[in-house]
Amino acid sequence: MNKKFLSAILFGALMVSSTGTFVSCKDYDDDIENLQGQINSNKDAIAALQKLVGEGKWVAAISPIENGFTITMSDGTTQTVTGINGKDGVDGKNGTEWTIGEDGFWYKDGEKTDAKAVAKDGVDGKPGANGQTAPSPEIVDGKWVVYSWNAETGEFEKKETGISAQGTGAYYVEKDGVIYLNIANEAGVFDKAIALPATSDAFVAEAPAAIVYVEFQTAKWQPAAKNTTEKAKKAYKALTEKFTDLAGIAANATVKQGGELPVLVNPANVELTDKFDFSLQLANGKTPDIALSNPVKGIADDWKAYSGIMTRAANTEDCFWTLDVEPAYDEKTKTYATTKGNSASLVIKNEKGTVVKTAFAYNVSADGVNENVTVNAGTVTYAPTIDLTAVDAKTTKAGIIYANEYKGKAIVKLRDQLNIEQYGLSLDGNVLTIANMPANVSSITVKLNVIALGLNGSAVDQDIDVTVNQDIQVAGGLNDKNVTLSTKKVSDAYTQNVLWNVADFQFTTATQKDAFFKAYKTMSVYLLDENGDKPETATYTYVTGESLAQYKSDGTTTATSYSDFAKFGFSLDAAEYVPGTYAIVFEATDSAATIVKSEATMIVSNPKAEDIFKLVPDFTTAGVLQVIGNYATVANKVVYDLEDGILAPDFAGSSVTYIDLDHKAWEEAMGAATEMGAEDWITNNQLNVYQNAWKGAATPANQYMLNKERNIRATYTLYGNAENTIDYDFKVIVKSSVYTADGSNVKVDAITGAFGKTVDMTSKISATYALGINKGKALTLFGNAGGSTEKDVTDYDAPKKDAAGKYVVNADATPVEIAKADLIKFGMSVDAYTALGADDKFFLTVDNNTVTVGAQNNSTLKGWNTIMTEVNKYYTYNNGAWGDKAGLSAEEKAARDASAEVALFKAYKDKLAYDTKKVTVTTQAKPASDEIKSVTFAWDDAKLAEKFVSSTTIGEDGKFTAKAESEIKASDLVNGKAELKVNMKVTDKWGMVMTKTYTVTIKK
Repeated sequence: MNKKFLSAILFGALMVSSTGTFVSCKDYDDDIENLQGQINSNKDAIAALQKLVGEGKWVAAISPIENGFTITMSDGTTQTVTGINGKDGVDGKNGTEWTIGEDGFWYKDGEKTDAKAVAKDGVDGKPGANGQTAPSPEIVDGKWVVYSWNAETGEFEKKETGISAQGTGAYYVEKDGVIYLNIANEAGVFDKAIALPATSDAFVAEAPAAIVYVEFQTAKWQPAAKNTTEKAKKAYKALTEKFTDLAGIAANATVKQGGELPVLVNPANVELTDKFDFSLQLANGKTPDIALSNPVKGIADDWKAYSGIMTRAANTEDCFWTLDVEPAYDEKTKTYATTKGNSASLVIKNEKGTVVKTAFAYNVSADGVNENVTVNAGTVTYAPTIDLTAVDAKTTKAGIIYANEYKGKAIVKLRDQLNIEQYGLSLDGNVLTIANMPANVSSITVKLNVIALGLNGSAVDQDIDVTVNQDIQVAGGLNDKNVTLSTKKVSDAYTQNVLWNVADFQFTTATQKDAFFKAYKTMSVYLLDENGDKPETATYTYVTGESLAQYKSDGTTTATSYSDFAKFGFSLDAAEYVPGTYAIVFEATDSAATIVKSEATMIVSNPKAEDIFKLVPDFTTAGVLQVIGNYATVANKVVYDLEDGILAPDFAGSSVTYIDLDHKAWEEAMGAATEMGAEDWITNNQLNVYQNAWKGAATPANQYMLNKERNIRATYTLYGNAENTIDYDFKVIVKSSVYTADGSNVKVDAITGAFGKTVDMTSKISATYALGINKGKALTLFGNAGGSTEKDVTDYDAPKKDAAGKYVVNADATPVEIAKADLIKFGMSVDAYTALGADDKFFLTVDNNTVTVGAQNNSTLKGWNTIMTEVNKYYTYNNGAWGDKAGLSAEEKAARDASAEVALFKAYKDKLAYDTKKVTVTTQAKPASDEIKSVTFAWDDAKLAEKFVSSTTIGEDGKFTAKAESEIKASDLVNGKAELKVNMKVTDKWGMVMTKTYTVTIKK
């Protein structure tokens, strides 16, 4: 088991609650007795302080006196403690005060030292320590030694102050809301400090010993190397089947177990929760990469059991808490984090931000385990129920003694049924129940089989005999089975175990079960015909030792004797069976004698079609397959491979046949040739649907195939067995991918034209796909022929200038001021810049401009032409868009990014006004989407339109020309404008037509 060790415990802290009410966790009489030999002269004062703290008081003030301190509590009462005058004596100095100032430095008796007591962030990439405080000052060789933060190393380091501590009989250190009172004993030695809460909301945390060793075990996980015998391999297999979490451990990984850290927290009503933060801090301020979590009240039994180190019992009513220790794992070194032999302080921070720390008492280490797991028998004392892993109080041994095991992972079984029956033995995990303990024996032997797992991955299967001392014909048979063929592949086949429980036979003795285990068993399976009759020859036969297996209770591990024999049966291969009813005849024989004979029925079914087949979700709406199809494959028809719309498992194979159920129903009903069912939608195992009229002009208006639901059946062969088929029925509807009945996928923005101008309506019209894999994506209604056009663009080389042509100006014809912060970037010297007056201003010029600041400071400021000379090396207009020149090398791009002129251009280009210039823009020809047959436009009221447009016919390009205002009667205008309605018809390749009506406004 994981062991934890403590040194001798010195309980000396005083506690107070954050609410002012105190619940004591301490046996103060014990504390006083322990302290008596160390600070005998202070016993009464310490006892008084304990009583006051127990009543909810805390330290309000502490004042140095000769050789000690006067402590004033929050109720106004005072107590005095002093150092002990030993034979060497002390010189009567006042008690020394060590505090931490607001600036984070140590102060001795109010005077600042050069020692930094609070960690700050590191420098030059070295980590900080998150504001941690240094260990307390101490006396070494008669001089004060402090711990000071070194930002360069990122550690607290011991620092000799050179200050004499001779004659010091008492001192205190105040930090982290706690006063640590140190009093010299008779030998002039300072023992453990006494912790006193310094504020009303403080709590006190204390290590339960001067040194607390928190040890966890590690080992390299090597099950393959450690389990070389068949027995060990089987044992390991059994363990992995029972403890499935083992599968997540990689070979050769370092495995860890154990590691629990105890802490004493006062007062008792302080409840540690996950809202508290826990960490460890080394004396140098470093924080080991060890996570602490999961606070649980109480303390582990291991702690209490070791060498009597606990001076009193620790339970959930006490103030002991246990934290889980999770050291980080270093993949590079293959080790877990430890404190590396150093002692650490436990740091606890509550929700309010109050931080308390223990002494530097915790030493976290790892114990490497190399040996394999072993199991031995022990001797225990009789009780009706016995925990076989617990140490017996009388024998000091457990019933099962493990060494090097992993987290108690073991399978414990009673191995001898005669032994079980004789004494009424039973096991619940590790707990043994003895129902029939003979009264006339001093001991009995309990025969166990233990399969145990080692920390290194070793496994052992061991029979042991545990000594327990004491002071003075078949009722059942096969059950019927309902089997659904498997949908899970096992080793490239769809197989499953069909098993029966041995317990179903209701054997009453071990002899019966042993005979049944050893018997030769035959299971004959007959597929019944449609009349329920059994054929003469079995369809399948399974026999012991070949195809009929005997298992332990897990249904996968082979049974080795009657004692672990729990299940038996065969592996059913879905490729061999077909759905139906099967008769099973089972017989177990011993030589010529029949031990058991039983019959049962097994009904085999396919998995439900709706469970294994699904319509492709992206193509399905309300459970109906939405088919778009390929309009170009067959003239006037949509042709679609239905397998593209169905998700089928691999065991369904590729052999599938489709039929049109509505057409089949029409055939069975001998329907009329004019009915829609007369047309078979399935041709050559594909869906074939007319885009519009299936019967030409004679097609009834309500019998167009598009947008009509149809019932289809797909018949699949399952598991590669031609005799096993399954039907999957579904609905299908054929639609245009671009058609909506209300035209909602076509959007027309506001269209406004000017008198006498040509209006292009297509620029304001857009559309999206309505169905299919492109649903929601852009649909191109109008193509364009492409070509080249001239485009006006900003000419950055031609900024607007003032009348004199010297300065560049903005849109308001105002010169553009150079920001003071940019003057040096424009070329002003540092001397000139530093001589600038508060009101000095400079403006951006066309060419370089020499300016004078003060009497003699001349500088030349870059002009816009200079900036553009550099910019034009890297930028130009590319097909009408300003951007990088084509083919810039990596070096040129780097020069561009480093260019001061480019940076100034980006900063000031939007502040200037410019002339424009013409550039050539080339567009690529783009046809309309394939699904669009045509788009036509027509005036809703041609006579009205004639008053305002030059032609009452609108071309397919969607353009029209408005009449000049002089050609239009003023009386025909409403508020100086005309509004005309346009009917747009979009016809797709399926023959579906969408009509969209919108308004065009013509005005000045």
